[in-house]
Amino acid sequence: MTSLELFAPPVPEARLRVPSADGTVLHVEVHGPDGVPTVVLIHGWTCNTSFWAPVIRALREGAPGLRVVAYDQRGHGASEAPGKGRYSVPILVEDLTAVLEATLAAGEQVVLAGHSMGAMTIMAAGGSPDILSRVGGAVLCSTGFRHLPGSSSVFPGFGRLPRANKAVHRLLLSSALPIGPVTPVSRAMLTHTALGPKTDKGLRQVNARMIAACPPRPRAAWGRVLSELDVSSQVTGLDVPTSVVFGTKDRLTPAGAHAQAIAAALPRFEGMTTLPGLGHMTPMEAPDTVVGLIRQRVAAMDELGAAPVASETKEARP
Repeated sequence: MTSLELFAPPVPEARLRVPSADGTVLHVEVHGPDGVPTVVLIHGWTCNTSFWAPVIRALREGAPGLRVVAYDQRGHGASEAPGKGRYSVPILVEDLTAVLEATLAAGEQVVLAGHSMGAMTIMAAGGSPDILSRVGGAVLCSTGFRHLPGSSSVFPGFGRLPRANKAVHRLLLSSALPIGPVTPVSRAMLTHTALGPKTDKGLRQVNARMIAACPPRPRAAWGRVLSELDVSSQVTGLDVPTSVVFGTKDRLTPAGAHAQAIAAALPRFEGMTTLPGLGHMTPMEAPDTVVGLIRQRVAAMDELGAAPVASETKEARP
């Protein structure tokens, strides 16, 4: 199967339009049958639900089959792009809360898996008792919880100039300049930024198309949030079994700057998976590894007695 086929969006059993606390409507997809354990997938900055396509297929169709919920972060994919000021760390948590309320039955616990900003959403949820009461485990992929611009290495020439490095990466995050259309030059730039050096041509194209499709204003708005993000106080409250995944060639959230800090901060750290030669997009670059870790967390959740109750998918709004 080619990368283009692998990342073709799977058809969900249900598509929901879920209003968040401020009225912004989120696009939510539900894959797989009711009455089995549920996994909620949360993508990162400039991505959308198609980011998870191979992960969704493997979780839904593998043995045992799981129920998978994925949603577009506000301003991404088919979710609404709100006005100025409706982007913040608390809003990440509010949006996740709305998705869980719309897709889970009373008393049902889930495993959360997030990439980059999606993993930051999970860490920020460590300050939300309502979310934690529903979570039986988590997987954090390629992420950090503070000091993102200063630690990034997309522009390695600034590595010995800390202030300049922070400034140039803050500019990268907050720029509203359009990225598309995808050209050989823009594809090469986005490959350098987000992927490992040995990624195949098909995945480089999928990555570039997805990032270029993110509207510039929401991209910049979320980038400004990320440039100031610090959820160090919340991550210590993420009291659920949590696995962590990093690529050794991650330039946006380098493992050396973030991996061990996250491991030390987590109350119930369940192990680090380091992927040699891979970049920031670990669920795209190594979906089988991420699927395996999610299944481990689901199995552990069930062993601890957090077996799912029958789920009822709520009816989609027209």
